[in-house]
Amino acid sequence: MNQDDVFPTPFPWCGRAGCGIIHNMWEKVRDFALRALPYVASIVGGVLLFTISLDNVRDPNVADLITNISASLLAIPLVFLLYDYTNSRVSRRLQETMAVNVDDKINTLILHVVLVLRKMLGLRGQITLANINKMQTLSETLIIKKLRMDAKCMDLLHAYYGELENIIYRYGREDVLSNDDLRLLTELGRHISHVVNEHHLRGNRRILARHVKNTIEKVIDWLDSGAAIAMKFEKLLAEAELVGPDAGTQKDASVE
Repeated sequence: MNQDDVFPTPFPWCGRAGCGIIHNMWEKVRDFALRALPYVASIVGGVLLFTISLDNVRDPNVADLITNISASLLAIPLVFLLYDYTNSRVSRRLQETMAVNVDDKINTLILHVVLVLRKMLGLRGQITLANINKMQTLSETLIIKKLRMDAKCMDLLHAYYGELENIIYRYGREDVLSNDDLRLLTELGRHISHVVNEHHLRGNRRILARHVKNTIEKVIDWLDSGAAIAMKFEKLLAEAELVGPDAGTQKDASVE
Protein backbone atom coordinates (compact mmCIF):
# COMPACT_ATOMS: atom_id res chain seq x y z
CA MET A 1 0.00 0.00 0.00
CA ASN A 2 1.51 3.34 -1.02
CA GLN A 3 1.29 6.65 0.77
CA ASP A 4 -1.45 7.99 -1.51
CA ASP A 5 -3.72 5.10 -0.52
CA VAL A 6 -3.29 5.93 3.19
CA PHE A 7 -3.54 9.73 2.88
CA PRO A 8 -5.48 10.69 -0.28
CA THR A 9 -4.71 14.43 -0.05
CA PRO A 10 -4.57 17.03 -2.82
CA PHE A 11 -0.91 17.56 -1.91
CA PRO A 12 1.09 14.96 -3.88
CA TRP A 13 4.29 16.93 -3.31
CA CYS A 14 4.31 16.43 0.47
CA GLY A 15 6.81 14.06 1.99
CA ARG A 16 5.89 10.88 3.83
CA ALA A 17 6.57 12.43 7.24
CA GLY A 18 4.49 15.56 6.71
CA CYS A 19 1.72 14.07 4.61
CA GLY A 20 -0.36 12.95 7.58
CA ILE A 21 -0.18 16.38 9.25
CA ILE A 22 -1.12 18.18 6.02
CA HIS A 23 -3.95 15.70 5.48
CA ASN A 24 -5.39 16.41 8.94
CA MET A 25 -5.10 20.18 8.41
CA TRP A 26 -6.79 19.88 5.03
CA GLU A 27 -9.63 17.85 6.53
CA LYS A 28 -10.20 20.45 9.26
CA VAL A 29 -10.16 23.37 6.79
CA ARG A 30 -12.53 21.54 4.44
CA ASP A 31 -14.95 20.64 7.23
CA PHE A 32 -14.92 24.22 8.53
CA ALA A 33 -15.55 25.59 5.03
CA LEU A 34 -18.47 23.22 4.46
CA ARG A 35 -20.04 24.16 7.81
CA ALA A 36 -19.53 27.89 7.22
CA LEU A 37 -20.76 27.94 3.61
CA PRO A 38 -24.54 28.18 4.37
CA TYR A 39 -23.96 30.99 6.89
CA VAL A 40 -21.69 32.94 4.53
CA ALA A 41 -24.11 32.49 1.62
CA SER A 42 -27.03 33.74 3.71
CA ILE A 43 -25.13 36.79 4.97
CA VAL A 44 -23.79 37.68 1.51
CA GLY A 45 -27.25 37.22 0.02
CA GLY A 46 -28.77 39.52 2.62
CA VAL A 47 -26.16 42.23 2.06
CA LEU A 48 -26.48 42.05 -1.74
CA LEU A 49 -30.28 42.09 -1.64
CA PHE A 50 -30.31 45.12 0.67
CA THR A 51 -27.69 46.96 -1.42
CA ILE A 52 -29.54 46.34 -4.69
CA SER A 53 -32.86 47.46 -3.23
CA LEU A 54 -31.49 50.84 -2.12
CA ASP A 55 -31.25 52.34 -5.60
CA ASN A 56 -33.42 50.11 -7.76
CA VAL A 57 -36.72 49.78 -5.88
CA ARG A 58 -39.03 52.78 -5.94
CA ASP A 59 -42.12 51.29 -4.29
CA PRO A 60 -41.83 51.83 -0.49
CA ASN A 61 -43.83 48.68 0.28
CA VAL A 62 -41.60 46.52 -1.90
CA ALA A 63 -38.53 48.21 -0.43
CA ASP A 64 -39.74 47.42 3.10
CA LEU A 65 -40.40 43.81 2.12
CA ILE A 66 -36.93 43.41 0.63
CA THR A 67 -35.40 45.09 3.68
CA ASN A 68 -37.19 42.62 5.97
CA ILE A 69 -36.02 39.69 3.85
CA SER A 70 -32.45 41.04 3.92
CA ALA A 71 -32.61 41.44 7.69
CA SER A 72 -33.85 37.87 8.03
CA LEU A 73 -31.02 36.56 5.86
CA LEU A 74 -28.57 38.40 8.11
CA ALA A 75 -30.23 37.44 11.40
CA ILE A 76 -30.83 33.73 10.79
CA PRO A 77 -27.11 32.79 10.55
CA LEU A 78 -26.36 34.80 13.69
CA VAL A 79 -29.11 32.97 15.58
CA PHE A 80 -27.81 29.59 14.43
CA LEU A 81 -24.21 30.55 15.27
CA LEU A 82 -25.30 31.57 18.76
CA TYR A 83 -27.21 28.30 19.11
CA ASP A 84 -24.21 26.26 17.94
CA TYR A 85 -21.91 28.07 20.35
CA THR A 86 -24.27 27.62 23.30
CA ASN A 87 -24.90 23.99 22.39
CA SER A 88 -21.17 23.26 22.13
CA ARG A 89 -20.53 24.82 25.55
CA VAL A 90 -23.36 22.82 27.13
CA SER A 91 -22.21 19.63 25.41
CA ARG A 92 -18.64 20.16 26.59
CA ARG A 93 -19.80 20.69 30.18
CA LEU A 94 -22.02 17.62 29.98
CA GLN A 95 -19.14 15.61 28.53
CA GLU A 96 -16.87 16.66 31.39
CA THR A 97 -19.52 15.81 33.98
CA MET A 98 -20.16 12.42 32.40
CA ALA A 99 -16.41 11.74 32.31
CA VAL A 100 -16.17 12.38 36.07
CA ASN A 101 -19.23 10.23 36.75
CA VAL A 102 -18.03 7.32 34.64
CA ASP A 103 -14.63 7.35 36.38
CA ASP A 104 -16.41 7.13 39.73
CA LYS A 105 -18.63 4.30 38.50
CA ILE A 106 -15.69 2.34 37.12
CA ASN A 107 -13.60 2.86 40.25
CA THR A 108 -16.47 1.65 42.43
CA LEU A 109 -16.89 -1.39 40.20
CA ILE A 110 -13.12 -2.05 40.28
CA LEU A 111 -13.18 -1.88 44.08
CA HIS A 112 -15.99 -4.43 44.20
CA VAL A 113 -14.03 -6.74 41.91
CA VAL A 114 -10.95 -6.34 44.12
CA LEU A 115 -12.99 -7.26 47.20
CA VAL A 116 -14.24 -10.43 45.55
CA LEU A 117 -10.75 -11.37 44.34
CA ARG A 118 -9.31 -10.86 47.82
CA LYS A 119 -12.04 -13.02 49.30
CA MET A 120 -11.38 -15.75 46.73
CA LEU A 121 -7.65 -15.65 47.55
CA GLY A 122 -8.15 -15.40 51.31
CA LEU A 123 -6.27 -12.09 51.53
CA ARG A 124 -6.75 -10.01 54.65
CA GLY A 125 -5.54 -6.68 55.94
CA GLN A 126 -5.81 -3.07 54.92
CA ILE A 127 -6.79 -2.37 51.33
CA THR A 128 -4.50 0.24 49.80
CA LEU A 129 -3.19 0.90 46.33
CA ALA A 130 0.16 -0.53 47.42
CA ASN A 131 -1.46 -3.76 48.66
CA ILE A 132 -3.53 -4.06 45.49
CA ASN A 133 -0.36 -3.68 43.44
CA LYS A 134 1.25 -6.45 45.50
CA MET A 135 -1.49 -8.81 44.34
CA GLN A 136 0.19 -8.70 40.93
CA THR A 137 3.21 -10.50 42.39
CA LEU A 138 1.16 -13.60 43.24
CA SER A 139 2.30 -16.50 41.08
CA GLU A 140 -0.16 -18.84 39.41
CA THR A 141 1.09 -21.65 41.66
CA LEU A 142 0.34 -19.62 44.79
CA ILE A 143 -3.04 -18.58 43.41
CA ILE A 144 -3.91 -22.25 42.82
CA LYS A 145 -3.14 -23.01 46.47
CA LYS A 146 -5.06 -20.03 47.85
CA LEU A 147 -8.03 -20.04 45.48
CA ARG A 148 -11.36 -20.64 47.21
CA MET A 149 -14.36 -20.12 44.97
CA ASP A 150 -18.04 -20.36 45.82
CA ALA A 151 -21.36 -19.60 44.17
CA LYS A 152 -21.65 -16.19 45.85
CA CYS A 153 -18.31 -15.00 44.45
CA MET A 154 -19.24 -16.23 40.98
CA ASP A 155 -22.63 -14.52 41.13
CA LEU A 156 -20.95 -11.26 42.14
CA LEU A 157 -18.35 -11.48 39.38
CA HIS A 158 -21.07 -12.26 36.85
CA ALA A 159 -23.07 -9.23 38.02
CA TYR A 160 -20.01 -6.97 37.85
CA TYR A 161 -19.23 -8.23 34.36
CA GLY A 162 -22.76 -7.18 33.31
CA GLU A 163 -22.31 -3.74 34.87
CA LEU A 164 -18.97 -3.33 33.11
CA GLU A 165 -20.51 -4.25 29.77
CA ASN A 166 -23.26 -1.66 30.30
CA ILE A 167 -20.68 1.03 31.10
CA ILE A 168 -18.63 0.17 28.01
CA TYR A 169 -21.71 0.23 25.77
CA ARG A 170 -23.25 3.42 27.13
CA TYR A 171 -20.21 5.63 27.61
CA GLY A 172 -18.28 4.22 24.67
CA ARG A 173 -21.16 5.14 22.38
CA GLU A 174 -21.23 8.68 23.80
CA ASP A 175 -17.45 9.12 23.31
CA VAL A 176 -16.85 9.65 27.02
CA LEU A 177 -14.29 6.85 27.24
CA SER A 178 -11.13 6.94 25.17
CA ASN A 179 -10.11 4.09 22.89
CA ASP A 180 -7.44 3.03 25.39
CA ASP A 181 -10.02 3.00 28.20
CA LEU A 182 -12.42 0.94 26.11
CA ARG A 183 -9.70 -1.54 25.18
CA LEU A 184 -8.54 -1.93 28.79
CA LEU A 185 -12.06 -2.31 30.21
CA THR A 186 -13.03 -4.74 27.47
CA GLU A 187 -10.01 -6.90 28.30
CA LEU A 188 -10.87 -6.74 32.01
CA GLY A 189 -14.43 -7.84 31.27
CA ARG A 190 -13.18 -10.68 29.09
CA HIS A 191 -10.93 -12.04 31.85
CA ILE A 192 -13.72 -11.77 34.44
CA SER A 193 -16.03 -13.71 32.13
CA HIS A 194 -13.29 -16.33 31.64
CA VAL A 195 -13.10 -16.82 35.41
CA VAL A 196 -16.87 -17.30 35.69
CA ASN A 197 -17.15 -19.55 32.63
CA GLU A 198 -14.20 -21.74 33.58
CA HIS A 199 -15.61 -22.22 37.08
CA HIS A 200 -19.01 -23.27 35.73
CA LEU A 201 -17.84 -25.38 32.78
CA ARG A 202 -14.65 -27.24 33.75
CA GLY A 203 -13.29 -25.90 37.01
CA ASN A 204 -9.65 -26.40 36.01
CA ARG A 205 -7.77 -24.66 38.83
CA ARG A 206 -4.67 -23.97 36.78
CA ILE A 207 -6.69 -22.23 34.06
CA LEU A 208 -8.73 -20.43 36.72
CA ALA A 209 -5.52 -19.21 38.36
CA ARG A 210 -4.31 -17.83 35.02
CA HIS A 211 -7.57 -15.95 34.44
CA VAL A 212 -7.59 -14.62 38.02
CA LYS A 213 -4.02 -13.36 37.58
CA ASN A 214 -4.96 -11.73 34.26
CA THR A 215 -7.94 -10.06 35.95
CA ILE A 216 -5.68 -8.69 38.69
CA GLU A 217 -3.26 -7.34 36.08
CA LYS A 218 -6.04 -5.54 34.20
CA VAL A 219 -7.35 -4.03 37.45
CA ILE A 220 -3.87 -2.66 38.15
CA ASP A 221 -3.53 -1.45 34.55
CA TRP A 222 -6.70 0.60 35.03
CA LEU A 223 -5.43 2.09 38.30
CA ASP A 224 -2.11 2.90 36.60
CA SER A 225 -3.78 4.46 33.55
CA GLY A 226 -3.65 7.97 35.02
CA ALA A 227 -2.83 9.94 38.15
CA ALA A 228 -6.41 11.22 38.37
CA ILE A 229 -7.77 7.66 38.35
CA ALA A 230 -5.42 6.63 41.17
CA MET A 231 -6.29 9.70 43.26
CA LYS A 232 -10.02 9.09 42.86
CA PHE A 233 -9.56 5.43 43.79
CA GLU A 234 -7.59 6.36 46.92
CA LYS A 235 -10.39 8.76 47.88
CA LEU A 236 -12.90 5.97 47.32
CA LEU A 237 -10.88 3.66 49.60
CA ALA A 238 -10.80 6.33 52.30
CA GLU A 239 -14.55 6.89 52.06
CA ALA A 240 -15.22 3.14 52.20
CA GLU A 241 -13.12 2.90 55.40
CA LEU A 242 -11.65 -0.46 54.41
CA VAL A 243 -8.99 -0.32 57.10
CA GLY A 244 -9.79 -3.12 59.53
CA PRO A 245 -7.58 -6.19 60.00
CA ASP A 246 -10.10 -8.25 58.03
CA ALA A 247 -11.04 -5.52 55.57
CA GLY A 248 -10.51 -7.74 52.60
CA THR A 249 -13.29 -10.06 53.71
CA GLN A 250 -15.51 -8.45 56.30
CA LYS A 251 -16.62 -5.66 53.98
CA ASP A 252 -17.91 -8.03 51.32
CA ALA A 253 -21.46 -7.28 52.40
CA SER A 254 -21.01 -3.73 51.12
CA VAL A 255 -20.41 -5.07 47.64
CA GLU A 256 -23.96 -6.24 47.41
